[in-house]
Amino acid sequence: MNRIDRSIEKYKQLFGDGVPATHVTDPDFQDILSHFIFGEVFYQGELDDKERELITLVVLATNQTLPHLTAHVSAALSVGLTPVEIKEAVYQCAPYIGFPKTLNAIDKVNEVFKAKEIVLPIESQKTVNEQNRSQKGLATQVEIFGDVIKKM
Repeated sequence: MNRIDRSIEKYKQLFGDGVPATHVTDPDFQDILSHFIFGEVFYQGELDDKERELITLVVLATNQTLPHLTAHVSAALSVGLTPVEIKEAVYQCAPYIGFPKTLNAIDKVNEVFKAKEIVLPIESQKTVNEQNRSQKGLATQVEIFGDVIKKM
């Protein structure tokens, strides 16, 4: 299968049968984009589609390209990512891009989830609480650095 056929197949898998708005106004550019991203990049290397979409979500959140983030949340669900996995990837951005940008991304994720009737909030993934936070944190640090961390 050539890159054009692959790009058409991959685009449909990710986004359904819709036509991007750019295809109407700038078909040449959309062809360049689609053939490269969905005909070549998506077939390069060993990453699976879930991993590729997680990376895409994080990059789009980081760059605050929110309309495209919205489209890729749907694509991520289409390739089998769960709402929990999507939220965890976006939450992971907070210490690196800041809380306001992460909140912008969360708003877009939630818009897609609501449109797809995914119940919010998603199930909590917390593994610590205020009572065991220090103890669990120390245990994790001991796993990483050894018992020497207890002396610090």
